[in-house]
Amino acid sequence: MKKTLNFLFFLGLLTLMSCSTSYNIRGTSLQSIYDGDMVYLYPIGSDDEMPVDSCRIVHGMFSMSGPVDSVMCVRMYFGNSGDNIPIVLEEGVIKVSDRTNMMKVGGTPLNDKFYAFMTERDSLLTLLQDLPRKESKMILDGYDHDEILRQLGEEEALLRMAIDKLETNFVTENYDNVLGLTYFLVLCDNAHNQFGFPTTTPQIDEIYSRAPEDFKQNKDVVEYMRLCEEED
Repeated sequence: MKKTLNFLFFLGLLTLMSCSTSYNIRGTSLQSIYDGDMVYLYPIGSDDEMPVDSCRIVHGMFSMSGPVDSVMCVRMYFGNSGDNIPIVLEEGVIKVSDRTNMMKVGGTPLNDKFYAFMTERDSLLTLLQDLPRKESKMILDGYDHDEILRQLGEEEALLRMAIDKLETNFVTENYDNVLGLTYFLVLCDNAHNQFGFPTTTPQIDEIYSRAPEDFKQNKDVVEYMRLCEEED
């Protein structure tokens, strides 16, 4: 099942710069189930039901190109399957490789940066998700129950701290582009979903407190913080 990065669904169109350059997407799909299907690009968080671009997968290949008036995050949907991935629509040749249970996007600066971050984050999440298996193995190996709780508790805490630090650094290092703003709003959306109402977390508070003023004045950031204040 493809990782869909569910935290990216509610963001508005994010602008970096005005320009008259173009994007070029060159894609390959090794999954025969998609052959003949359409590929669609939709702005993340937009109420507009019209795609930014679309094309058909023919013999495992697809391509799209068009002007880049502003750098934005979009979602690439494969047919009606619901499978989708985030892409930064920016100047240059964006290479998309679709393999079984794995998507790879790269070729342009922000896409390379984003997917390098996601690869590192996914590696940490895999270790976190592997803890129940390690617990079962330790039980079978005869470890004391308290020792299992202590050891795995320490491992879980360290992994969660590493993920938190990785995410925080990613946002703060990208305050000036679409990646930092997008992922910050991702964290806000995650907090909203976790607690059931708009709220912040220590991580969100730290990122926001260090952010430059133009970041804080983004309309989506302003709106989320306003909703959080109404909940207090």
